[in-house]
Amino acid sequence: MKDASSVLIDISQVTSKALKEKKYLKSFPEYYRLVKVIENNLWHNNQNVLDHVIGVFRGLETVLQFKDLDLTRKKLAEDYLSQAIDQRTRKEILFTATLLHDIAKNETLVKQPDGTSGCPGHELIAAARVKKFSARFKLSKKDEDYVERIVRYHGFISEILNLIIANGNNKIYLKIFQETAGDVAIELVLLMHADLLGSDLKKNNSKAYTDRITTLAWMLGELLRE
Repeated sequence: MKDASSVLIDISQVTSKALKEKKYLKSFPEYYRLVKVIENNLWHNNQNVLDHVIGVFRGLETVLQFKDLDLTRKKLAEDYLSQAIDQRTRKEILFTATLLHDIAKNETLVKQPDGTSGCPGHELIAAARVKKFSARFKLSKKDEDYVERIVRYHGFISEILNLIIANGNNKIYLKIFQETAGDVAIELVLLMHADLLGSDLKKNNSKAYTDRITTLAWMLGELLRE
């Protein structure tokens, strides 16, 4: 039997439906082990991470329909995602990063005495593990770098949203975000939107959810204007 790491996964064929039906259980077993990790906080109501990450992937499928954009910006977004980085397009790289963004939550779960739990530092550890999956997703070194940066900064954009919502100064924080994230800023906005859709935040705090969705829509509009 082939080792999972030697089996190629065609990211262009991966769907949330296939993930839910465990089509990649043999080729991507690390993903399905996330079912054992239960998070309980504002974003997750005792939600296992596997359900969350499948929900995020499904959310990204919805986000990339760009239903809230006018035709001009929708075309700009689609053209941007169709750009080739090396062997993979930006869209394929974003989907790969979405699959891997929470892959380190197995090792980073922390349970608190009050019953809440979370996974501090999972972004950096997951980013360091991207190279382990490069061959499986047929990533070149350049493709791998883009995936790694999206995974590494997917928590940073959440902090930027917190700062914008708490302090205003939208354009200042957007500039800081762009300077830090570089040329994966748009991908991070799209992933953050999908992450919200795969979370329980809307049920737990509808205002916090709406504030973040509204801010992300503004950020995407500004970034597509660049």
